[in-house]
Amino acid sequence: MRVLTFGWDFPPSRNGGLGVACFGLTRELSREGVEVIFVLPKRQEVIGGHRFVFAENAKNVSVREVGSFLQPYNAAKSEVHYIESYDPVGKPIFKSRTIIAEAHRFAHLASLIAQEENFDIIHAHDWTSFLAGVAAKAVSGKPLILHVHATSFDQAAGANVDPGIFKIECESFAEADKIVTVSQFTKNILVSRHGVDAEKVEVIHNGCDPNEPPKHEFALAAHKSQGKKIVLYHGRITIQKGVDYFIKAARRVVDTDPNVVFVISGWGDMSTQIINQVGESGLSANVIFAGALWEEERDRMYQSADLLVMPSVSEPFGLVPLEALQHGTASLITYQSGVGEVLSHVLKVDFWDVDEMANKILSALRYPVLRRQIVIEGKHELHKMTWKEAAKKVCALYRNLLQYITT
Repeated sequence: MRVLTFGWDFPPSRNGGLGVACFGLTRELSREGVEVIFVLPKRQEVIGGHRFVFAENAKNVSVREVGSFLQPYNAAKSEVHYIESYDPVGKPIFKSRTIIAEAHRFAHLASLIAQEENFDIIHAHDWTSFLAGVAAKAVSGKPLILHVHATSFDQAAGANVDPGIFKIECESFAEADKIVTVSQFTKNILVSRHGVDAEKVEVIHNGCDPNEPPKHEFALAAHKSQGKKIVLYHGRITIQKGVDYFIKAARRVVDTDPNVVFVISGWGDMSTQIINQVGESGLSANVIFAGALWEEERDRMYQSADLLVMPSVSEPFGLVPLEALQHGTASLITYQSGVGEVLSHVLKVDFWDVDEMANKILSALRYPVLRRQIVIEGKHELHKMTWKEAAKKVCALYRNLLQYITT
C-alpha cells in the first residue's frame, strides 16, 4: 500500500506537537509495511528513512526560491518570507506571502505532484495541508483522509475563529472520504461547529514512545539544592494554551508557598503579554522564562520538575504530559484536553478555575507519594498508547476505505 501524505512540519524542525505526531505515526506506518511518500511545502532537514518530496521542487515549478521556516500554528493572515529571486550580484530579493496564500500554493504544487506519483490513498495532516490533499484527490480520484490535529476553534480558544482557516476546514471536510481526529474532544467540535456527519469521523488518539529515556543532570540545580519546588509549563505561549491562567494560579500558589519556582518553556504571540503579567503580578522572583527548550535541555527540565502543568483552554490532544511521564514527572492537565481520554493517572482541573488549579499544584508539591503513584501507574498506561497502536488503527482505516471505494 502506498500513501501520498501531506504535512506542514516534520522533525527535526522545532515547531510543536504536529511534527512530532507526524514523525511517530509515519515511522510506525512504515514498520507496518505502508510505503509513505511524505510531501512537505518547503525543503527542510528531515529525519527517518521515508521518502520525502519537497513541493517547491515539483516538476514544472520554475520559481527560484529558498523556503522559509513555516510555522504550522500561525493565523491565516500571518506572513512568511521567502526569496523570490536574486539580483545581478547574487543578493537575495525577499518577498512575503500570507500563510493562507502558502497553503493555496501548496495545493497547486500538490496537484502537480499527484500527477507524477503512483499511490493508493491520500492522507493530509492539519489545515495547512488540507487543500493540498483536496487538490491531489481532484487530479487522481484517490480516496482522501484528513487528519485533524487542531481546529480553528482550538487556536482561537473560543468562537472567535479565523474565518480563512474555518473556510478551508469546512470545504476540505466536505471533500474528505474520511476524517481522523486525535480525540473525541476534537470530534465533538467537528460535529457541533463544522456540521460534519459523526459517521465520517474516526477517533485515533495520538501515541508516545514508552521506552525509558536516558537520565540527565538536573536543571536549576541551585534552586533544587535550596529545597525549592519546580512547576513546569512547556508549550506554545498562545491564547489556546492558557498560560495566563497558569500565571494567575502561580500567584495564588506563591501566596501560600513562596518556595515554589515556575518555569515557562516555549514561544508564541502572547510571550510579551505573559512577561508583563508576571511583572504586574509581582512574580518576577518566582517565574523563570527558559525560552523554547528542546531535546536534552527539555528532557533535563522534565526530569527536574516536581510537576508539569498543561493549562490549555482547548487542547485536541496534548503530548506534553506523556513526555513528562516518560521522564518520571506527574502532570496536572485541564478537562479541556484530549489526552485525558486515554491517560487517567493525571490530575485534572477546569482551565478557568485558577483557585482549584492552585490547590492541586500545592497538594501535588506537598505530597511526593501522590506524585510517585501517579508516575508509577501512568507509566503502565503509556504502554497501551503507543504510536504503534495508533498506526495499526490508521492501517485498518486505510484498508477499510480502499475496500469500500473499490467495491
